[in-house]
Amino acid sequence: MKNEIEAMITDITATTAEAEDYTGEDGLLYCGKCHTPKEAYFSKETAQWLGHDRHPAECDCHRAAREKREAAESRQKHLEKVEDLKRRGFTDPAMRNWTFEHDNGRNPQTETARFYVDSWETMQAENIGYLFWGGVGTGKSYLAACIANALMEQEVPVCMTNFATILNDLAASFEGRNEYISRLCSYPLLILD
Repeated sequence: MKNEIEAMITDITATTAEAEDYTGEDGLLYCGKCHTPKEAYFSKETAQWLGHDRHPAECDCHRAAREKREAAESRQKHLEKVEDLKRRGFTDPAMRNWTFEHDNGRNPQTETARFYVDSWETMQAENIGYLFWGGVGTGKSYLAACIANALMEQEVPVCMTNFATILNDLAASFEGRNEYISRLCSYPLLILD
């Protein structure tokens, strides 16, 4: 049993050499591409305990490739999360494109809306909301959707709906009303248009 465990440890800690790799003057295996070590020495105590003195190490080019792969995976997860938040958070799919980046800059309240997003943690902690009012076509819904989209890009769940939708949903069935209202109240930001 002891020999099997030792063999398993040796296999785990062995470094596989590629054709262009070479052994350096220090006795370690080096990457033939980036010329950095693919092995490192254990401390003397660990080497005595394990029965060998080296373990695999990540060379610079493998580290860069791994970091690039991890960044791409992280970005993909973020995009999927944001897409899911937008799908759940908007009653109108067109609002997914109502962003500060697409704003024409004519509404003087845009900076106020941006400030709300930039100060989101404080706004949430102090339970501060905004009320936009004005005539039809003045950009109230657009600014609210800009706030929602910007927060969703930060992976903050937001629900943007309107009273007509809420009343229709509540009138459709008596069952599930409490759950429906609880779900609306669970969002860190609820926007009523």
